[in-house]
Amino acid sequence: MEKIFYQISDPTQNVPEGDDNWIEQLKQEKIVCECGSIIKHTAIDVFLSEKIKKSFAPITYARGTFIGMLREDIVALLGLQNIENVYFVGKVYDENKSVSKEYVSVVPKVSTFVRGGKESTCKICDKCGAVLYFPLPLNSWYVVDKSIPNPTLFPSALTGVIVNDEICEQIKKSGIKRIGYEKLPVLKEAIDGCNNYFE
Repeated sequence: MEKIFYQISDPTQNVPEGDDNWIEQLKQEKIVCECGSIIKHTAIDVFLSEKIKKSFAPITYARGTFIGMLREDIVALLGLQNIENVYFVGKVYDENKSVSKEYVSVVPKVSTFVRGGKESTCKICDKCGAVLYFPLPLNSWYVVDKSIPNPTLFPSALTGVIVNDEICEQIKKSGIKRIGYEKLPVLKEAIDGCNNYFE
């Protein structure tokens, strides 16, 4: 049977604003690099410069960082245990430094790169050594078989969550709104010519 995964992510442009001082502090403490990559993979509490809004997507991130945020309904659906297997889970605070009951922050233990074709951009950050990769063209994404860490769900390097088709169906049936779905076929080999970056 063909393996198919889906990246579920934030389709809105309404991404929560990370607090500038907090982001600066993360960079000074070498938790996050200037390039935005996370250097220290550990639970990182998110501080926003605004209130939690109903219009935020259930799977999103703090603008200015690649630190993810998951809403309680999607956490309940995916299962906290499944999430904690692949993410470090922290808290989210709003502009008043009140802890959010709706969201948790998530930092991938290991990210899986969604890959693209020859137009994809790929380089290494000269400060932290992270692979900075963006898959292009946009609607021809896929995952490479040997990069799949487990059969259920795992973090995408594009701040989304990659899930199998069974979980994808459950999410669609749940009626949770504001989730973007990107079908990801599984290929044996990447076709972007960037394999040497991922060895």
